[in-house]
Amino acid sequence: MRQWGWITAAMALLLACAIRQAAAFEPPAYVLLGPEGRAIARILLPPGNPCPVLDVDGRPLPMQVRVGPETQPEDVARSAPFPVTTCELDLPATARRVQLGGKPLPRPSPVVQRIVVLGDTGCRMKWPASFQDCDDASRWPLARIAASAAADRPDLVIHVGDYHYRESRCRAAGCADSPYGYGWEAWHTDFFEPARPLLQAAPWVMVRGNHEACARAGQGWFRFLDARRYDPAHACRGEAPYEEDFTEPFAVPLASGPQLIVFDSSGASERNDAPNVAATARYVRRFSEAAGLAAQAPSSWLVLHHPVLGYGYRPLAGYVRDAGVLTEALSQLRFPDFLPAGIQMVLQGHIHTFELNQFQGNYPVSLLAGFGGSTLEDEFPPTVPAQLHVVPGVTLAQTFSTQQFGYVLLEREENRWTLYEKDTEGRVRRRCVLDLQHPPYGVTCAP
Repeated sequence: MRQWGWITAAMALLLACAIRQAAAFEPPAYVLLGPEGRAIARILLPPGNPCPVLDVDGRPLPMQVRVGPETQPEDVARSAPFPVTTCELDLPATARRVQLGGKPLPRPSPVVQRIVVLGDTGCRMKWPASFQDCDDASRWPLARIAASAAADRPDLVIHVGDYHYRESRCRAAGCADSPYGYGWEAWHTDFFEPARPLLQAAPWVMVRGNHEACARAGQGWFRFLDARRYDPAHACRGEAPYEEDFTEPFAVPLASGPQLIVFDSSGASERNDAPNVAATARYVRRFSEAAGLAAQAPSSWLVLHHPVLGYGYRPLAGYVRDAGVLTEALSQLRFPDFLPAGIQMVLQGHIHTFELNQFQGNYPVSLLAGFGGSTLEDEFPPTVPAQLHVVPGVTLAQTFSTQQFGYVLLEREENRWTLYEKDTEGRVRRRCVLDLQHPPYGVTCAP
């Protein structure tokens, strides 16, 4: 009898904890920008809760179910539970005030003056030995970065991919008891909760990284962050190779500014193995589509996860300069200046560093913003070799890099963009003026 009493007491304690957690749970609500700049409001709700009604300029507009709760296959050993409902609503282009339960939601700004750029933000938990101190805000500072970036009052946030890193059960003190796997708990802990202040500050452009490929956290990507309509047949439920890892690019026009061309590179291999003919053919098609989008606007910024104009450094291997299948696809297309005409700048991540590059000739400026929280790269050498080619035929003219956590703020003053590299507390580490009016594009930096 005493044993049953102990079990009953334990169950009561677990139930009480669950009730407290449910009461404390604040559903993530956010706005993202999709094809043609369509603004989409989303909220993630516990099961059993109906989609709410938004107040849009005094009009009640009900949100609709994007996808409901379910448990999806994760791999042969375990499943990925998603006990949340994703609700969404396309906001009218004329919307001036959007409220959810009396609280304002961000809406697209009529003039985009300040853009926050960050990427590679999750806390790395990867078997057998790569475990970040997720409980230490100095070692995993996404919450600090989100608060600091929100205080900059941006008009737009661009995330260059890799939101989810908690893939394996923690085997270190700094991440003990952390959720892991590809289901909702890990997504909430790794992204939605720490990013909350920045999600509330401005609309986002979400770029898909290799951590959101179908073999990893792709199911959550399509449920929560993908800007297209949800299609169960196109949501990482099939067998590899996944067609869903090669979705088409789309354009997001910015008010009185360049358009963003959002490119899915999640299917790009991280290894430079023998050329993958099928993957190359897919990226040839996708870059051709990106070129068509670039031709529709006077100026564009290409936004993708894997760097096509950038480099990394590994102490034992030296400089890493090849984006593999992406470089092969672009080489086959033979655009005039490696990338399609009209692209002024490329925003990328994947390499866990800040990096800003200018090249010899008429190439776009290249920014890497992969220093948003996940384990950083080792220190790069203070200088790079003369005539360093990031891809065949494309030579660095000057480069600036930092292997410390932070984010980027781009601020427009009339027709000029100023780039601020910031630390986790929002303090400026570097200020750079970007000359993007006409090629050759230039960069002038000062600490």
